[in-house]
Amino acid sequence: MSHLTKMQLAVIAPDYVSDVNTAKQINDFKLKDINGRIIWLSQFSSVDILIINIWSAGCPVCRTEIPSITELDKRLAHNSRIALVTIAVADSFDDVAAYFPKGTNLRILFDAKNRVGEGIFKTTKYPETFILDKQRRIRARFDGSRQWHSDAFLTYLNSFL
Repeated sequence: MSHLTKMQLAVIAPDYVSDVNTAKQINDFKLKDINGRIIWLSQFSSVDILIINIWSAGCPVCRTEIPSITELDKRLAHNSRIALVTIAVADSFDDVAAYFPKGTNLRILFDAKNRVGEGIFKTTKYPETFILDKQRRIRARFDGSRQWHSDAFLTYLNSFL
């Protein structure tokens, strides 16, 4: 990652980074999406990098980062190698719809019992964002909000390709 400046790294500053030899493997799981369809993690097997953003509807910081997450999703829309999925600790879109612009295209999955966040990712605070590689190993974790749509974060993502 030598192509990132110290200032850029300070902006993105992952709280955890792992190499391919020590990264935790994430097993396949399923959650419902905004339309009630079952979505499996394995459905994203064609992408090289998967960003998983786990947040809670009751978390004020989570709500303030939604515009940045939404903008990141727009910036990634034409990149077939990287995908973004958010997992809301909420029952359904009705619980969080007010936080999103009408017609949002963001992939939002729902984990009302937090079995994926706590059980699989070991989430301890919200929001937490994970970078998974092609083999679905956790390569980085970010605690709290960031400027997700920044050029620095996009450069960081591309360093995993």
